[in-house]
Amino acid sequence: MSAVSLTVQDVKLEIPPAVADRLLELLATDDGFRALFARDRRTALMQAGLEVEPEQLRASALSCMVVETLASKGEIAAAREALKAHLTEGGNHNNPHALEAGRMSAVLRRR
Repeated sequence: MSAVSLTVQDVKLEIPPAVADRLLELLATDDGFRALFARDRRTALMQAGLEVEPEQLRASALSCMVVETLASKGEIAAAREALKAHLTEGGNHNNPHALEAGRMSAVLRRR
């Protein structure tokens, strides 16, 4: 079995708008999904509809989705359209922290 060499582009996940919208809907309304997102981002993204090759999902660090304290359901709901635009804009997956409690406004203001 040969080793697979992945580039940054290979492991950087593109989040389609429909998946971002579903992700934000669930983060704004579903406590169980929020708990899943906090402990297992990969599974949460797949439940939100992300379809990627298993190797790509395993290789991706998903560092763009790491948050210490997830913003409240109300904060996410209130900023849903801006967050969707932010999450689906090219290049933002390296630095978003847009879902972090207390940091959402600052991140979105930089757009």
